[in-house]
Amino acid sequence: MADVRKPPVPPRAAPPQAPAPRTARPAAGAPAQAPRVTPNVAELERQVGSLALSQIDGAGALAMMRALVWQGILARLGVAAPLVVLHDLGCLITGLGGPGPVVKGIAESELCEAWRGLLVELSESDLVRAQAGWKHRDQMIGVVLARVFAPVVPQLPDDVRVLRPIELPVDAIHYARVEPSSAYTRYDQRQTIAWLQTLTTHRLLPLLAVEQIDVDALRLFGLFRGGPGEAAAGVDLADLYNVMVSPALADVIDFSMELLPSILEVKREAGQQVFSIDGYASIERFGGVDDLELSQLAYDEDIFEQKFIDDELFYFTHEKQVENEHRTHYVLVDGSASMRGVREVFARGLALALCKRLALLGEHVILRFFDSRLYEGVKVGAQGHAEVPYVLQFRAEHGRNYARVIRQINAELSAPRRSGGGGGKVLVYLLTHGECQLPPDDVAALAARAPIYGVFILPSSGVLDLGYLDLFYRVHVIDDQAISHGRRAQRARQIISDVEAGQRQAQPIKRKTGGVKTMSVGTGLKGQARRRR
Repeated sequence: MADVRKPPVPPRAAPPQAPAPRTARPAAGAPAQAPRVTPNVAELERQVGSLALSQIDGAGALAMMRALVWQGILARLGVAAPLVVLHDLGCLITGLGGPGPVVKGIAESELCEAWRGLLVELSESDLVRAQAGWKHRDQMIGVVLARVFAPVVPQLPDDVRVLRPIELPVDAIHYARVEPSSAYTRYDQRQTIAWLQTLTTHRLLPLLAVEQIDVDALRLFGLFRGGPGEAAAGVDLADLYNVMVSPALADVIDFSMELLPSILEVKREAGQQVFSIDGYASIERFGGVDDLELSQLAYDEDIFEQKFIDDELFYFTHEKQVENEHRTHYVLVDGSASMRGVREVFARGLALALCKRLALLGEHVILRFFDSRLYEGVKVGAQGHAEVPYVLQFRAEHGRNYARVIRQINAELSAPRRSGGGGGKVLVYLLTHGECQLPPDDVAALAARAPIYGVFILPSSGVLDLGYLDLFYRVHVIDDQAISHGRRAQRARQIISDVEAGQRQAQPIKRKTGGVKTMSVGTGLKGQARRRR
């Protein structure tokens, strides 16, 4: 066994090989994996051996397996960091462990002491102290680690900086018999030593990087989390990383955090109609054995038991689910240059909160930006948060052509609906500025197809004077007072509450030419509204 593992003494040459980075991915094909076992084992044991330098107490096997997941995420981002660095920093950030009271490790005591001292300093940062306030999904931890390593990588020695990352398998069976202290002595650990020396020598770089991470951005993604165990479904790692490194997004993030904690507190209650007199109301997937549909007894015993466990049998019931009308909400946000500054912050924060509120109420929501054209958007669901980086990062510099935009949305709504595209009733929300000039004829054509909610943010001084406002179902005007820092969250909540109240109305909206519309003037004062004819 020793003779087999001794040749990989130069595993430094393994990273530049072309097949090596792909060894962890085709795990499903056993025959194709056979010729690549030796280089994989060498890199695997070398990385596990680096854990002999760990200065974290209280972390067990679970921490090591999560560190392997973080290693794969960083490999996809192009960062080749040793496993011990990912393990110690990741455990610190997630609260899986803390720096020990005394130095441990089998390398130079001065290096281990410096590494432990850096971990102690990092443990006092806001990111680590606030770790309980955001959800530690593996993708987010990987992105945070990549952000911390960004200023450190240029300081690495040239031969270490150019190494290509290798994804390691995440199956625990591969690591059951690998002892870190033994593997440390069998393999060359110059890469690990170089990383630790660079981190401790340039200790201010990781410290500043940790302080520059916006904790509110992490909390924002935590509020938009998916189901248990789901990390960042539908979100690209590069988009997550760009959110972490862009300071220009701080205002939108702050405004979103003002709105979302209270807006996301919603419960959907399923309505049921009960028929207590003779006869059944419907056939459902739940019920008692006495109400079982007789045709279900024709299944074989094994199939019947499986369908019973999976709740796939049909029962006669006295209750019928009251299904609401299926609606599709198009939230259109102006992304032109006219929406820069405080307008952009208000519109994007409002769009993010409005979309998530409607999604939690069970509505089908599509969020899209426009300037000279209508861009492809994202579907907003109650379980994902792909819309967060989309709203925060969208940039377009194609001028303005609002006539083309409204013609485009008219063409899409008039086209036959494809399966899965929503269907049912359509509502349109337009978030733009007070100088949005639209052709009245095209607005009338759109209003005939769908009710239009308009949110217009006025210039610094001016009034809303647009000839097509009578065609809108409801108009909200945001002036200087409403968009001010102290009142913007209150005004946004009023708009969302107004939209939500409209969705709960049992009667459909009946439109008549010259009818009465409601215009809400955004002065920030509650209840100030007037009627327009």
